[in-house]
Amino acid sequence: MGREPLVLGPFELRLYIENLREELIDIGQKKGLSHQLTIQVSEQLDFFLNEYKKATDKRTNLQ
Repeated sequence: MGREPLVLGPFELRLYIENLREELIDIGQKKGLSHQLTIQVSEQLDFFLNEYKKATDKRTNLQ
């Protein structure tokens, strides 16, 4: 049986983005900006920033 994807609202998504941003800064300072883990977290952050933009654009268009 497949698992349902986790759906976050804009508020939860924003909190998650802030946590990822802090993690990215920490990893970047400790391991360097070109380290694979830094790049991986940066890509995750980009993905969730895009998701947040989509979610807030939808809410704006509904109003």
